[in-house]
Amino acid sequence: MGAAIIASIRKTYKVRVCETDKRRARTIASKYKVSVDDLATVIKNSNIILLAVKPQSFEAVLTAIKPHITKKHLVLSIAAGITTKYIEKKLGIGIKVVRTMPNLPAQIAQGITGLCAGQNVTSPNLKQAENLLKFVGETVIVEEKMIDALTAVSGSGPAYVFLFVEMFIKAAQSLGLKKADARKLVMQTLSGSMQLLERTGDDAGDLRARVTSKGGTTAAALAEFKRKGFDKMFKAALVAAKKRSKQLAK
Repeated sequence: MGAAIIASIRKTYKVRVCETDKRRARTIASKYKVSVDDLATVIKNSNIILLAVKPQSFEAVLTAIKPHITKKHLVLSIAAGITTKYIEKKLGIGIKVVRTMPNLPAQIAQGITGLCAGQNVTSPNLKQAENLLKFVGETVIVEEKMIDALTAVSGSGPAYVFLFVEMFIKAAQSLGLKKADARKLVMQTLSGSMQLLERTGDDAGDLRARVTSKGGTTAAALAEFKRKGFDKMFKAALVAAKKRSKQLAK
């Protein structure tokens, strides 16, 4: 995710990177044409600090950056489950922290990122964070108490979509279609339907009703979805993801 953000912002922002893996550091410097420096140099010469590290490495990273972080810095975190309160406690009084939750389509600048502000963040600070993350897609600002719900919806959401596509293609093949034809039919159906939904601005339920003729093929399929409890299953899945997000938080 860090690389996706670098790729999207490097032409607008002066980017400096600290990477402990020397081979990866050389790759980043060569591929994205950015500066790779030691931690102290990166922080000293930056206003926005993006912490793009895994949750299990987070405490060690916070310990390492604490001597160099000042109140002038805006600290952005993309680590799942790490609260603004936890980061503020580790870095010290007055440090400005914005917690973010991007999702996988950020890799092609089509993601959506949730943001929530720590207690020391001002409106201009939050706008700074939002402007940076808009380079990888859309943004939505929420209160931190809603970040677990957001994680369940958009953070984990791409996996639900990929599972649906996977199952849709397999079901199409079970009807006798060749895999290539099944994939093409499913992909274009999904792509076209999403574009129609977005461009018309119509409610998804209204569009669904237009496709569904009484006693027709679509009605037969939707009745089976309802009989199998698809709506309850989907809600239960999101509840489980939200619950797990809460369990992982610190």
